[in-house]
Amino acid sequence: MSLRLLYIIFISLLLSSSVFAQETMPKTNSIDANAKVDKKKERPDKKRYKTIIKNDTKRILYGNKCFEEFTRSLGFKYEVQNKNTSGSLNGPARFFHNAGTKTALFFTAWPWWKLRVNKKKKDCRKLSGDFVG
Repeated sequence: MSLRLLYIIFISLLLSSSVFAQETMPKTNSIDANAKVDKKKERPDKKRYKTIIKNDTKRILYGNKCFEEFTRSLGFKYEVQNKNTSGSLNGPARFFHNAGTKTALFFTAWPWWKLRVNKKKKDCRKLSGDFVG
Protein backbone atom coordinates (compact mmCIF):
# COMPACT_ATOMS: atom_id res chain seq x y z
CA MET A 1 0.00 0.00 0.00
CA SER A 2 2.83 2.42 0.72
CA LEU A 3 4.30 1.73 -2.75
CA ARG A 4 0.99 2.67 -4.32
CA LEU A 5 0.87 5.88 -2.25
CA LEU A 6 4.44 6.79 -3.32
CA TYR A 7 3.53 6.12 -6.93
CA ILE A 8 0.49 8.47 -6.71
CA ILE A 9 2.58 11.19 -5.06
CA PHE A 10 5.29 10.82 -7.73
CA ILE A 11 2.75 11.10 -10.58
CA SER A 12 1.02 14.11 -9.01
CA LEU A 13 4.37 15.89 -8.53
CA LEU A 14 5.34 15.09 -12.08
CA LEU A 15 2.09 16.53 -13.44
CA SER A 16 2.18 19.60 -11.21
CA SER A 17 5.78 20.43 -12.13
CA SER A 18 4.58 21.85 -15.43
CA VAL A 19 2.84 24.61 -13.46
CA PHE A 20 6.15 25.74 -11.99
CA ALA A 21 7.88 25.70 -15.38
CA GLN A 22 5.73 28.44 -16.95
CA GLU A 23 7.59 31.52 -18.01
CA THR A 24 6.30 35.05 -17.77
CA MET A 25 6.83 37.46 -20.60
CA PRO A 26 9.19 40.36 -19.89
CA LYS A 27 7.66 43.82 -20.02
CA THR A 28 8.87 45.82 -22.99
CA ASN A 29 7.87 49.08 -24.58
CA SER A 30 7.68 47.61 -28.06
CA ILE A 31 4.53 46.00 -29.39
CA ASP A 32 4.73 42.22 -29.53
CA ALA A 33 2.33 40.38 -31.81
CA ASN A 34 2.35 37.32 -29.56
CA ALA A 35 1.75 39.23 -26.32
CA LYS A 36 -1.46 38.51 -24.46
CA VAL A 37 -4.07 41.26 -24.64
CA ASP A 38 -5.87 42.26 -21.47
CA LYS A 39 -9.47 42.13 -22.69
CA LYS A 40 -10.82 44.06 -19.72
CA LYS A 41 -8.66 47.07 -20.60
CA GLU A 42 -9.48 46.90 -24.30
CA ARG A 43 -13.24 46.49 -23.86
CA PRO A 44 -15.29 49.60 -23.08
CA ASP A 45 -17.24 49.59 -19.84
CA LYS A 46 -20.76 48.30 -20.27
CA LYS A 47 -22.58 50.07 -17.52
CA ARG A 48 -26.26 49.43 -17.01
CA TYR A 49 -28.19 52.65 -16.67
CA LYS A 50 -31.55 53.18 -15.01
CA THR A 51 -34.20 54.20 -17.51
CA ILE A 52 -37.03 56.71 -17.48
CA ILE A 53 -39.61 55.66 -20.03
CA LYS A 54 -41.32 58.33 -22.14
CA ASN A 55 -44.05 58.06 -24.81
CA ASP A 56 -42.52 60.62 -27.17
CA THR A 57 -39.30 62.56 -27.67
CA LYS A 58 -40.72 65.90 -26.51
CA ARG A 59 -38.62 67.71 -23.88
CA ILE A 60 -35.90 65.05 -23.64
CA LEU A 61 -33.56 66.27 -26.43
CA TYR A 62 -33.40 62.83 -27.97
CA GLY A 63 -30.18 62.54 -29.98
CA ASN A 64 -28.47 65.54 -28.36
CA LYS A 65 -25.01 64.25 -27.39
CA CYS A 66 -24.46 66.90 -24.69
CA PHE A 67 -27.70 66.06 -22.88
CA GLU A 68 -27.32 62.28 -23.25
CA GLU A 69 -23.82 62.37 -21.75
CA PHE A 70 -25.10 64.44 -18.83
CA THR A 71 -27.96 62.06 -18.05
CA ARG A 72 -25.59 59.09 -18.26
CA SER A 73 -23.22 60.84 -15.83
CA LEU A 74 -26.15 60.98 -13.39
CA GLY A 75 -26.75 57.26 -13.94
CA PHE A 76 -29.90 57.18 -16.05
CA LYS A 77 -31.11 57.57 -19.61
CA TYR A 78 -34.40 58.28 -21.29
CA GLU A 79 -36.04 55.50 -23.26
CA VAL A 80 -38.81 56.12 -25.77
CA GLN A 81 -41.56 53.52 -26.05
CA ASN A 82 -44.52 54.21 -28.30
CA LYS A 83 -47.99 53.36 -27.07
CA ASN A 84 -49.59 50.12 -28.24
CA THR A 85 -46.33 48.64 -29.47
CA SER A 86 -45.37 45.11 -28.57
CA GLY A 87 -42.86 45.06 -25.74
CA SER A 88 -43.76 48.52 -24.42
CA LEU A 89 -45.05 49.00 -20.90
CA ASN A 90 -48.65 50.03 -20.29
CA GLY A 91 -49.60 53.08 -18.18
CA PRO A 92 -49.45 51.68 -14.63
CA ALA A 93 -46.36 49.55 -15.32
CA ARG A 94 -44.57 52.57 -16.82
CA PHE A 95 -45.59 54.72 -13.83
CA PHE A 96 -44.19 52.28 -11.27
CA HIS A 97 -41.03 51.72 -13.33
CA ASN A 98 -40.41 55.48 -13.54
CA ALA A 99 -41.27 55.93 -9.84
CA GLY A 100 -38.63 53.38 -8.89
CA THR A 101 -36.03 55.02 -11.12
CA LYS A 102 -36.81 58.52 -9.83
CA THR A 103 -36.65 57.30 -6.23
CA ALA A 104 -33.24 55.76 -6.88
CA LEU A 105 -32.09 59.01 -8.49
CA PHE A 106 -33.29 60.92 -5.43
CA PHE A 107 -30.74 59.03 -3.34
CA THR A 108 -27.90 58.68 -5.87
CA ALA A 109 -28.01 62.07 -7.63
CA TRP A 110 -29.42 63.99 -4.64
CA PRO A 111 -32.87 65.51 -4.25
CA TRP A 112 -32.37 68.28 -6.83
CA TRP A 113 -31.48 66.01 -9.73
CA LYS A 114 -34.52 67.13 -11.75
CA LEU A 115 -33.54 70.81 -11.43
CA ARG A 116 -30.02 69.98 -12.60
CA VAL A 117 -31.40 68.03 -15.56
CA ASN A 118 -33.68 70.92 -16.58
CA LYS A 119 -30.84 73.44 -16.33
CA LYS A 120 -28.50 71.28 -18.37
CA LYS A 121 -31.27 70.65 -20.91
CA LYS A 122 -31.61 74.40 -21.43
CA ASP A 123 -27.81 74.82 -21.73
CA CYS A 124 -27.50 71.97 -24.24
CA ARG A 125 -30.36 73.39 -26.30
CA LYS A 126 -28.58 76.75 -26.45
CA LEU A 127 -25.29 75.14 -27.45
CA SER A 128 -26.87 73.10 -30.24
CA GLY A 129 -29.07 75.92 -31.56
CA ASP A 130 -32.39 74.29 -30.62
CA PHE A 131 -33.34 77.10 -28.25
CA VAL A 132 -35.36 80.12 -29.34
CA GLY A 133 -36.19 82.89 -26.90
